[in-house]
Amino acid sequence: MNIRFSGDTRDLFKFDLVRHLMKSFPELASFTFIPMLTDQDEPTKKKKSATTDLLKAVKAGKAGSQNRSLMENLGKLQEIEDDMDYFTGIESYFRQENIIVDVLQKDRFSHEHRANYFGKLFEKFPKKSLVFLDPDTGLEVKNPTRRHLLFDEVKKIADHMDNTSILMIYQHFPREIRKGYIRSRCSQLSELTGTQPVSITDNEIVFFLLVKEPKIRRRLIDIVANYANSYPMLHSCADE
Repeated sequence: MNIRFSGDTRDLFKFDLVRHLMKSFPELASFTFIPMLTDQDEPTKKKKSATTDLLKAVKAGKAGSQNRSLMENLGKLQEIEDDMDYFTGIESYFRQENIIVDVLQKDRFSHEHRANYFGKLFEKFPKKSLVFLDPDTGLEVKNPTRRHLLFDEVKKIADHMDNTSILMIYQHFPREIRKGYIRSRCSQLSELTGTQPVSITDNEIVFFLLVKEPKIRRRLIDIVANYANSYPMLHSCADE
């Protein structure tokens, strides 16, 4: 993720979905946030446009727009410039929701120091947690950069997860057919982890969700579908 876009409609979707999942799975002990925070490439110019987009989200019925408490918190996040203030704001929101949140890695993420960044995660990797990987763009491409999450990194994290935990991955859509892209990524993740993903999208971004236990996956399919049904712009998929 990039701090320039803190509090935008993508944050609205992602953190409202996290809240929904945590409330729907009371057996989960915590929400584990792995932000993969990148450096800013240019001066911040997003504040006004992000605020406008957030207001438009309500009229458009975008994902998360029914969550007024989160909307208020994200409005505050749009005013911050510091990484720690952003994390403090996220932690504060989830505390209000009685959800334990652990930002597992607050260091800046870089392509050159991937191994060190992810190596630190496994020193205190959680159990019974919703683990959210939030790369700036998404899963790896032919020439990956700091904006991408590598498949090898996904596999290592999936291998460390217990059967109760859920893995959530952020992906920004590239310029290609949406349905075919989701099917292709789900196939890659399934082959990589041995677990068929559940996906949810607003046609701008997509989240892939993986869980090892079949019974929990069946619940996850219904819970994600119910969330998608609450917003007309959302679509969920869970191919067998």
